[in-house]
This record gives sequence, C-alpha cells and structure tokens, in this order.
Amino acid sequence: MQKREIGKILIIGSLILWLIDRFSLIISTFLGKMYCGDQYMQSIDGSVGDVSCGFNTDIYLAVCLLIVLIIGITLIITVKFIK
Repeated sequence: MQKREIGKILIIGSLILWLIDRFSLIISTFLGKMYCGDQYMQSIDGSVGDVSCGFNTDIYLAVCLLIVLIIGITLIITVKFIK
C-alpha cells in the first residue's frame, strides 16, 4: 500500500472515530473503564463533582486521534513533495 493511501486511511479513520465518540462517548467510556477499572468515575470523599479516575479519558482520546490525523496529513504531504 502506498504512503498516500495509508495517510488517507489514517485521516478518515481518525475523523470517523472522533465523530462516533462525540455523539455517543462509547469509545472514551470504554477506554476509561479499561484504564481505571472499578475506580472509573467514582466520587472522592462523597463529593459528586470530584472523580478519582477517568474524567480526562475523553481528552486523551482526542489527543491520540489528533496525532493520528497529523501523521496521516504528514504522509500525504511528504508523498507530494517527494515526487
């Protein structure tokens, strides 16, 4: 497979996963439960607003998808300039 095709797959895949997560939160919830286990979104000292683990798994997923998107764009750009 060519680098350009891989770049397109990475870009489209990351955007689709981001849209799915934005509308359903399925992916970030799964990652949070996998990472934190039983402590996922449990309150600390009885406070409802403070959670012990999993609060920022949404942003971790967004950062990972952004990195994949940048890698895909970089692959497409480098292929254009190499030719």
